[in-house]
Amino acid sequence: MLKKVTKASPDNNESQKLKDVEKELALLQEKCAFLERVVHEVPANIYISDLEKGLVWCNKTNEETLGYTLSDILKMGGLQYFKEVVHPEDQNVPDDSVDHYQHFTGAEYGGIFRAKHKDQDNYRWFVGWAKAYNTDDKGNVKELLCVDVDMSPQMNTEKQLIEALRENLKLKNKLLFKSLRKRELEILNLICKGMSTKNIADKLFLSLHTVTTHRRNIQKKLGTSNVADLVSLAKETGLG
Repeated sequence: MLKKVTKASPDNNESQKLKDVEKELALLQEKCAFLERVVHEVPANIYISDLEKGLVWCNKTNEETLGYTLSDILKMGGLQYFKEVVHPEDQNVPDDSVDHYQHFTGAEYGGIFRAKHKDQDNYRWFVGWAKAYNTDDKGNVKELLCVDVDMSPQMNTEKQLIEALRENLKLKNKLLFKSLRKRELEILNLICKGMSTKNIADKLFLSLHTVTTHRRNIQKKLGTSNVADLVSLAKETGLG
């Protein structure tokens, strides 16, 4: 005996689809609320930095740590904001990060710097990391995703602070060495091995004038005034 099949009416189908959509929407809203809470409550300053405009978005932790709301920052300008909160001696850190991503090679950027709350006089130590976040139509980096962690509560001893500064200086020096061309690195490596200008010229089949010019350019790029400082700097980054 054949069973009678009851077909669902179009109205019932539409009603079920609507319920499914509403359920998915509720789950999505719940997920978004959870992620938003995590971003704003994580114990680190998270922000988006435009290479031309400076900071364009930040989480609540960033606002509370440094005393400026996102509205305040956008009103004064993201670049001016960095000048207000970052220690004068550490202004090179945000500047270096911009320069690094304007010549991006795939390596991400990190650094140690001091910053302070707008209503306080004392600066606190932060370690920060950046990651290429958005690019333009030509593939050039346009925005960075940055995370800064306050290290001051962990800096219990002078030894820890000195070590942190040493690592920061080492990182900065490595970035400087990235500005050297392949031939310059080759010559610098030979200088570190104690070779004279003449010996380097003979080994690389170059003129004395060419090697002398390369040496002068290397010292200019690395900011050293004598061979001893040049070799010491190079050895800190693993050359020689």
